[in-house]
Amino acid sequence: MKFGRWLGLCCACLMALLLTACGKGSTPYDSIVVNFVNTATPSQISAIAKEYNVSLRLSSASSFARQEAIYLFDVDANHQGSTRRLMKRLTDEALIEYAHPNYQFQAAFVPNDRLYPQQWNLRAINMPEAWEVSQGEGITVAVVDTGVTQVSDLAQTEFVKGYDFVDDDENPEDLQGHGTHVAGTIAQSTNNSLGVAGIAFKAKIMPVRVLDANGFGSLSDVVEGIRYAADHGATIINLSLGSRASAQLMQEAVTYAHSKGVTVIAAAGNENSNQVSFPARYEHVIAVSATGPNGEKAPYSNYGVGVDISAPGGAKTQDHPEYGILQQTINRRNPNEALFAYFQGTSMATPHVVGVAALIQAQGVKDPDKVEEVLKMSATPVQDDKQNFYGAGRLDAAKALARATGQQEENPLVLWFKDFLQYLNNNGYLNPRFWFDGGPIALVPKLLMVVGGYIIMVLIRWWLAPKRLIQSVPLVAGILLGSAGLFPLQGLAIVGGPRWPFQVAGSSLPELGTAFAQTSALNPLFASVLIPGLLLLLLLGHRRWRWAVIGLCVGMASHLLLSGSLFYEGVVWFGSSAWLGRSFLLLNGVLCLGLAYLGAQASMEQSSTATGLALRK
Repeated sequence: MKFGRWLGLCCACLMALLLTACGKGSTPYDSIVVNFVNTATPSQISAIAKEYNVSLRLSSASSFARQEAIYLFDVDANHQGSTRRLMKRLTDEALIEYAHPNYQFQAAFVPNDRLYPQQWNLRAINMPEAWEVSQGEGITVAVVDTGVTQVSDLAQTEFVKGYDFVDDDENPEDLQGHGTHVAGTIAQSTNNSLGVAGIAFKAKIMPVRVLDANGFGSLSDVVEGIRYAADHGATIINLSLGSRASAQLMQEAVTYAHSKGVTVIAAAGNENSNQVSFPARYEHVIAVSATGPNGEKAPYSNYGVGVDISAPGGAKTQDHPEYGILQQTINRRNPNEALFAYFQGTSMATPHVVGVAALIQAQGVKDPDKVEEVLKMSATPVQDDKQNFYGAGRLDAAKALARATGQQEENPLVLWFKDFLQYLNNNGYLNPRFWFDGGPIALVPKLLMVVGGYIIMVLIRWWLAPKRLIQSVPLVAGILLGSAGLFPLQGLAIVGGPRWPFQVAGSSLPELGTAFAQTSALNPLFASVLIPGLLLLLLLGHRRWRWAVIGLCVGMASHLLLSGSLFYEGVVWFGSSAWLGRSFLLLNGVLCLGLAYLGAQASMEQSSTATGLALRK
């Protein structure tokens, strides 16, 4: 009985914490709706109002409000805890059907820009919901690029003084088109019945030209551009540029900007390489990879260690140019002519994150580390992202603004608790399956596979021969390779280096085919009896290696039988049927088990024969 009480108390405390964590930052309200039963008389309603010390009034003068007895009373939005208790007490009254907050609703902001329907990228990051919270007021964004030309669809966007480090003058006009396109995604004039929309269209643009008409620029110019922006009031710097080479001068520049409270955001690069470009790879820089219209990694986008977040960058084709990012820019061949063009690249993904960062800063979150935290914690995680295509996940402007608003309003303890809950949820820890077959290392099933292999080997040893005839070290090594591999290595990475060596080194043989793939589905070639069978045929006559292969068969039997059980999904590359996958894995698990038994039996016979010959000699 005492245990039940303690359990109930613990559950109540947990629920209280959850309600506290989730209470703030919810939909606002300043009054309560009370729906009386239709038979309630005016005198009964007045009595309840007097008892609870509330001033009730009909919700409207309509006949519906009178017939349904729908009343309102005002509350203080800062005392929602006591208001919830009051609503609970009112709902318990026999004359009241329910009492709940009179939530506020509003029309979603949809810009009237003529080409806005073609901007799939803004809908992909949930901009309509984000615009209801923030439009980037008061934030200055430096576009360190090819310069920016104030084309017609940037006419209502506020510009601040910039600089041209290529020609060393105060006229940072764009002669290439890249920088103007980037600036448009950040702050294109919006809701002006012309062209397209921008993310933070009430933010200010600081044009800083560091790249020439061909899109190239020197290290010294880029560094000066970064420092200029940091010294002249920019709180965010967009760097849709990069290099394969690292330079201390560049690293010092971004560190300097960060020290002045500037959020620096850069493109990961467009070589489809696992080497993120510089300066995106530096500390204190948010590195952005690109996704296409389907949310998958764009074919050109760099990936790997160093990517912090992903955003729409476009994946246009000759047949579908509209899969790029649409903005107004200049005609490269005629800089005096403006046009609307679809571009693609991590250069186009970066201003999406920059624009959302401006929305976040407009809510009072100015510290660059906090801005990065909000962006990452609000991103939509991508499961099985083995090669780190997406970093923390896909950019979500609406969730970022919800988090930014919460960070500004809530006390640190509640905020930490909410962050912790979201971290658990985003990474799958709140899903019970995680504790059995999920997570980055999947500890429990790996241990079960190793233990299962050991039990199988004990049974084979008990059936066939004494321990002294078995080569233990090769056997254990084979069991480990076949069942779990050196799985902790999969969680390791080196900044600037590829992740696949750790994926390969940390994989068991059945998983080896997935080490390079963005999926957890097993490759039927590696997750079958074929490879251990061939190895056993080749090495059965070798005194030590044969025990390693027998151990491999035992370990694979454990792995495949467990993976094919009802407890797991049993997914393999071919076929969409889970039962087909399970059947394949179970069949090959049984075959590996039989192969291990036959191999051990043959090894015992060979050992016994060799021992007998030695004794006769």
